[in-house]
Amino acid sequence: MRYSVLIALLLIGNSLFAQKIKLRNQSVSFSVGVLDYSVQKMPPTQNLDFVNYLEDYPDGPDYITVKLGYTFDYSSKMTADIQLIMMDDLVPDNFDISTHYYFKKWLGVGVGSMLHKTYITGIEQFQVQSLPDYYLLDENQYQSKVYDLGFYISPALKPFDNDVFQLLIKCDMGMSSFMKKEVSFYHKKKLSNERLAYHYETDPAFQAYIQPKMEMRLRAFKMGESSLGFLVKSNYFYSKKSIHYQRSIQKWVSGENKKTETIQSPKHRYSGLEFEVGIFWKW
Repeated sequence: MRYSVLIALLLIGNSLFAQKIKLRNQSVSFSVGVLDYSVQKMPPTQNLDFVNYLEDYPDGPDYITVKLGYTFDYSSKMTADIQLIMMDDLVPDNFDISTHYYFKKWLGVGVGSMLHKTYITGIEQFQVQSLPDYYLLDENQYQSKVYDLGFYISPALKPFDNDVFQLLIKCDMGMSSFMKKEVSFYHKKKLSNERLAYHYETDPAFQAYIQPKMEMRLRAFKMGESSLGFLVKSNYFYSKKSIHYQRSIQKWVSGENKKTETIQSPKHRYSGLEFEVGIFWKW
């Protein structure tokens, strides 16, 4: 994940350090929001489908999000936006970083990178159900983080942009992929010494996504050259996701027998809706 952060920072780093630049219109922000994922579930088959086990709670929001933001202009037409994102665990391991060039005051285009986290939960149930003649040696619930890394281009529109009220609309369009995961399960056949070992290793595969975003800022107080205000943000993520993997099955009593297969999983509708409110300080 460290390398992903470095790649994202390079999107704006070269421009900042290539020459002496005076930053303008700087602001920091703090916001809290809710994020709700929607994952299309496919009927079970003989092969494990990881996307079926991505966390998705139909009765309420999946995550509380906390964001720390820093935005600034580094030329008359170039802006940067750095968002550090934390989920319920308050671990700062998500980000969204972009830079935009504005042809006109109200119209621009940019590039960016994002890294978002979700969880895979309960895939041990697939092992139990698909191998009824075997004990699963560790029946504790399996839960693991999975990171979705993306790169995008982003048209931007500013229909309102004055000292009191700003409205920013962006539409990120890019490619993202769940990063590599490995998991193993061990089984023992009932009334026998026969054992099985299943090892799964996912293959990163970039797939298209779209993410419209909206941000409103309203100044509440002005103190000299600085101002304090409120912000409201929302975004909607949509993609069709699949997680392909290599599966190795090792079977033994006294000797060993190992078989490795490549499994292609179907694509699922995968979306997320986020809404947040917060405060900002601009100088």
